[in-house]
Amino acid sequence: MNITPESRTAGSKSTALIIVIAVGIALTMWFWLDLWLGGGLIGGDVYTYYFPQKSFYAEALKLGDIPLWNSLVGHGYPLVAESQTGAFYPPNLLLYRLLDVNTAYNVNHLFHYLLAFCATVWLARDLGTSLFGALFAGLVFVYGWFAPRSCLEWAILTGAYLPLSLAMLNRYFRSRNVQWLWGLSGVLCLQLLPGHFHLAFITLICLSLWSLCEWIAEFRSTRNLNRSAVIQTENPRESEILGASDARPQPANVYRFLQFKRTLILPALAISLGILMASMQLLPTWSLKQNSQRETSSSADFDPGYGHIPPRYLSQVVIPWYWYRDPQQLDNRLNSQQFLDYPTATNPVEAHLYFGFLPFFLAILGGVSIVRSHSDNDRRLLWLGGVGLLAVIYATGWLLPLLQNFPGFSFFRGPGRYGIVASLAAALWAARGWETIRDSIGSRWQVLLAIVISVITLLDLSWVSQRITYAFMVPETPMTRIVESPVRQQLIALPAPARIFGPGPNLLTITGFSATPVYLGIGPAEYFNPDLSYPESPSDSSESLWATFTSKQIEWMQRAGVTHIVSYLPPDPQNAFMKLEWQGIDPLLNGAWGRFQEPIYLSRLLGSRGRISWSENSESTSIDWVLHSSEKIELHVETPIDQMLILTELYDSDWIATIDGQPATSRRIEGMYRGLDIPAGSHRITWNYRSGSFRWGLIISIAGFTIWLMIGISLVIWQAKPQALS
Repeated sequence: MNITPESRTAGSKSTALIIVIAVGIALTMWFWLDLWLGGGLIGGDVYTYYFPQKSFYAEALKLGDIPLWNSLVGHGYPLVAESQTGAFYPPNLLLYRLLDVNTAYNVNHLFHYLLAFCATVWLARDLGTSLFGALFAGLVFVYGWFAPRSCLEWAILTGAYLPLSLAMLNRYFRSRNVQWLWGLSGVLCLQLLPGHFHLAFITLICLSLWSLCEWIAEFRSTRNLNRSAVIQTENPRESEILGASDARPQPANVYRFLQFKRTLILPALAISLGILMASMQLLPTWSLKQNSQRETSSSADFDPGYGHIPPRYLSQVVIPWYWYRDPQQLDNRLNSQQFLDYPTATNPVEAHLYFGFLPFFLAILGGVSIVRSHSDNDRRLLWLGGVGLLAVIYATGWLLPLLQNFPGFSFFRGPGRYGIVASLAAALWAARGWETIRDSIGSRWQVLLAIVISVITLLDLSWVSQRITYAFMVPETPMTRIVESPVRQQLIALPAPARIFGPGPNLLTITGFSATPVYLGIGPAEYFNPDLSYPESPSDSSESLWATFTSKQIEWMQRAGVTHIVSYLPPDPQNAFMKLEWQGIDPLLNGAWGRFQEPIYLSRLLGSRGRISWSENSESTSIDWVLHSSEKIELHVETPIDQMLILTELYDSDWIATIDGQPATSRRIEGMYRGLDIPAGSHRITWNYRSGSFRWGLIISIAGFTIWLMIGISLVIWQAKPQALS
């Protein structure tokens, strides 16, 4: 049997792919073994942000619905517009529909670590790195930057697409095949759909700068040619790609236009198409921004500088032991303002920029080699290093006064996140540094040195990721004990939907009931208005905050429709408005709070108007709940007089009311809630959520996806045409 060169190449590629996937899976097992074994993450935003969102989302999916509004957090908010639920992200749709919440979260987490690793390896290989060098780059980048940020789900879900997008753009510039741009559009759409968007914005900046560098390089190669000079395209089909009428040599000025089209216009169109396809996620978020705490970059509840890297903290890359030896004190050390520090707060996770002690010195060695080289791959590595350096400068916050009012820069906080670009560049440079060392030693020492470098770096990054983080793995997670929750069981038995007040913003919604206070990255402005928020008391402490209340606080909760209070201490016997209904250990809530042996207390709040009430209650008035879903409320009400029905849900103009099937006008009550004037008699009342921004976003997404599919089909047909030009 004859083995052709083509079959040998295909076989080696298949072997390399198997090795990459196997190493990627092995690394996830090393770093996240408890997740593989059914455990979970706890700490940081996991139980106060992501699990509350994902629990509500998963429940809706299992009922056959994709929710647009979350009715449990606070008084409700536009779920798609807030974005971090990732309602239309394909892995989310699949996993949370089929699996329980904890398993879906774990699988999603592990899958994206594998995706990020494989994408980084592909990018490194495409830039001329050996297989081991590429695997090393994947380890350094993925587990240097993402692992400490395990408390931030969006980091790995969206950051995994940065190396993948760059790999596709690089492949396009290498092959001149626009199919890679078509794929890039799809990848960008996927990166935008999980929400948050900051790392997607950073990706767009990198793609734009890379394309600009490609154009400059090609322009410089032809700048000395006069307008009448002719240039032959590099391959016979390139003229078709660029739009030229045939493959004949082109005048220099025409060729320069074709260069501009290929290096700048076509990538820009690909990026734009990806954004169009994600419009069903982007447009609602943009609409929410206009009425949120991020309305302007100078809003009181939004600080763009939060999460920067203090310049002195950049030394963590070379002296990690100095900074990481006492994680408990690191936050205070970073926020003690010193020379050159940007005058705003930060935290150790957002300011983290470490990719390994040995990789740092390998990256320096690789940088020297790259600067001396004249190859196309090393030229691109040099560009990426330059972008990484700019990213580090921005991460310190120094450039915020210049850029914070520009589109994109004004929307996000956390300048330290730009360190992701520096980490990727350092990982690729470190791989290049390994190549330099490998080429200077004998073959029998290469394997030994590769093992030593890999093991030391693996242990180094493991140690750091366990010290600099807000989330930790536990073998048994509270999320698996939802149905065992006594608090949940008490509330299920109630005749009307409950609203809970208690510790941990959002966390109590995991029980399946509405809860306040609220924690949202971007949310309706009402939640950030001090005149509408829960009134804090000077006597509040970490314990008394959830047990003793002033008369003003009780009044606020009664008006907000709070029906029950969960507290760490039993209710004050002198408080006539709180009636203890249950006390004990709740395996869900106690586990989430880390209060394993300390009882919690569930009290009923007397005098509350609940989720819905009349402006004038009497024995002859009634309210019966017919339906209460994420996007529809249906009631049967009866009143002997004309009066107002008050729904203690967030007022939003996209909620459309009807009375007996006829359109009715909702009114904003007390600055936040919904009111409806009801005539005397018996009536059927409905509120339906109809988001205009989502509707338009969906139309644009369908149009963009249709264009994307048509282009893809056309490219397949075009590639299948007989190769007339050879």
